[in-house]
Amino acid sequence: MKILKTFRIGLTALLCIAATACGDTSSDGLRGYQAPSEKSSANISVTDATTGQQFELKASDGELMVVYFGYTHCPDICPTTLVAVKNAKKKIGALASRVDLAMITVDPERDTADVLPKYLSSFTDKFHALIPANQQELQNAEKAFDATSSVTEVDGQIEVTHSGNCYVVDSTGLVVDEWPFGMDAESMAYDLKILLQQREA
Repeated sequence: MKILKTFRIGLTALLCIAATACGDTSSDGLRGYQAPSEKSSANISVTDATTGQQFELKASDGELMVVYFGYTHCPDICPTTLVAVKNAKKKIGALASRVDLAMITVDPERDTADVLPKYLSSFTDKFHALIPANQQELQNAEKAFDATSSVTEVDGQIEVTHSGNCYVVDSTGLVVDEWPFGMDAESMAYDLKILLQQREA
């Protein structure tokens, strides 16, 4: 029987946690992390499991989209993170209607069009279940966010590694905030309120 293993947090997530521990890391007073160099997912698309069409990784006008790389067999990191996002949306009330979620599976062989949408529906009613059509499509998306992942099988054991960050993207594809693994729902909600209010101005 195959054994699933997950390496808990990538180097990027560890660096983000360290930065967050030192206090606000952006001029906007956000509790998340903003990379020194700009990240953008503009013109980056991944196949949407529901429509079969290419979905561009950017939010609708006036909204935000939380982008996450993970997989449905993940025993801890992914469900913990997605529950935090779910609870953060509850905390911001009506503003939650302006927050989208896009999960890009790093394990497309098992996370099929029948599996991934059902998984995400348990966390939110507004989502995009994205399944890369090939390895290049996944790598292009990961490169835009400085994310990493791998799926290997050694001696009958499947080992999946992936970055633990959530990326908050605006309508231009700009990454305006990053949440390392372990960011609590209250902090996520705090950031979402600030970022959404900025888009009302």
